[in-house]
Amino acid sequence: MDPTGQYRGVFVKNVGEDGGGTVDGIEEDDIICKIPWDLIVKPPNYHYNDYDTNCDALREMYHQFQLGDQSRYAPYINYLKNQPAGRIPSEWSAEGKQLLRKVLNQEERKKGRLPPFDALDRFERVWMEECEGEDTPLARAAFFQFTSRDEDTLMVPFYDMHNHSNDPKKLNTVPYKPEKKGQDFTMHATRDILPGEQILISYNRCHGCWFDEDYNDCDTKSYGGTDFLFSQFGFVEDYPQFWKLPQYNDIGKLFDTVVFCLDRDDDDGELFIRRFGDNYSDEDYEMPLDENVQLFKEQLNRLIQLKDALESNEELMKSMPSYEWETIWAYHKALTTAMTIAVETVERLPPLSEFDSRDFDSRDFPSSDDDDDNDSKGHPAYKSSSDDNNAGVDGDIKVDIRKEEL
Repeated sequence: MDPTGQYRGVFVKNVGEDGGGTVDGIEEDDIICKIPWDLIVKPPNYHYNDYDTNCDALREMYHQFQLGDQSRYAPYINYLKNQPAGRIPSEWSAEGKQLLRKVLNQEERKKGRLPPFDALDRFERVWMEECEGEDTPLARAAFFQFTSRDEDTLMVPFYDMHNHSNDPKKLNTVPYKPEKKGQDFTMHATRDILPGEQILISYNRCHGCWFDEDYNDCDTKSYGGTDFLFSQFGFVEDYPQFWKLPQYNDIGKLFDTVVFCLDRDDDDGELFIRRFGDNYSDEDYEMPLDENVQLFKEQLNRLIQLKDALESNEELMKSMPSYEWETIWAYHKALTTAMTIAVETVERLPPLSEFDSRDFDSRDFPSSDDDDDNDSKGHPAYKSSSDDNNAGVDGDIKVDIRKEEL
């Protein structure tokens, strides 16, 4: 538990050895945990290189939920069965799902749809259709506990209680899956972890902003972006964020995908684009084209108008749980901020021939107003101007990116 009591997680105990903790913390390369094979819930056909959720793993989880107290993993299973539901978008109320569809422009297959594209029907699509499973409250509970806590096809007690970060200054562990049946699952410290510090794992190690080029175990790791984490776990991650935004034309046909890494400067808190294009790609990084920028502007205007029209609608707000309402607007903010920074970056770039896009860092191309005085530091925020509803898609984006506390 967080020492401040604000949220759950796993922390290094900050008492003396007699009290069960350590005065020195955890040292680099120390084993943080070693979970025996017999305590791990796993599919009967376990393979080391399986990283997609498979039906056998889901069926095994459901079977253990059905066994309950009779399960060989009963303490762990009962803990999972008592976890609250409703944090994953696929579990949300009909009203929450409808609002999220509006934000994502997914009410019909048309131009301007935004990810994630599988956020609202994963149980039906994966469990009921692909795995031919039954629709019961227990099956839903097993499905969402598995897909929001698994390490690929494994359910690992204790390990699944850790929170997520991809910030190089915060992330402090690396897991090692069993390569063969019967082996332990281990987690090692990648640096010294001080008493009182939270122990963090990456939920999508090897994503497109990944900072450790020497890490060579990406074959068994998830690499989804910020939209994947939102869909799978129900939260908007802190920076760095990896965005992969497909773009569709007027008849709903995919014609391009804009990929970029959005990061935050350690010194001044400003957001910047650290990379356009896929990480570790053998091909040149693709810089956004005029068509991409135009579609981003159209979506930004739509999102701002939607915010102005609905965010103060108390009747709509009361129609769904407060968590859904707050999480939808948090993701709306993340999308708007990411696309705004991308557009602003592209529009101030010199001709592409003047720099190597593979080594791109938008801080190398400051905007004209970077020297403006602003004493507030922290996360960027956005707000719409008074004439947002009159903004044309060809005009300036009606979004102010500022250094303000959220």
